[in-house]
Amino acid sequence: AKTVLIALGFGLGGSYAAVAATTVSELAPPDRAGGALGVMNALVTLAGLAAPAVVGALVDARGTGGYQNAVVLSGLLLALGAAASFWLIDPARDTARPTP
Repeated sequence: AKTVLIALGFGLGGSYAAVAATTVSELAPPDRAGGALGVMNALVTLAGLAAPAVVGALVDARGTGGYQNAVVLSGLLLALGAAASFWLIDPARDTARPTP
């Protein structure tokens, strides 16, 4: 069961890129969509650079148990990101916001 849940979680998580880019394009004002997509890509890239170092530190500190800690940390970060998205994203408000 753990293997199936991990495979589903990380397998389906890869589809976020198309959904995230579309969401940012829809919500950002047209004159700021490129900048918003650039910021999103920068944050994703930084996370991709940091993740191996964090997992390596966990494995160094905990041995093979560090992998379990890494998976739990990934799940917590995904849950926090989802909660922040539900709380912060309001399509009607965000598309109606005038550009300065």
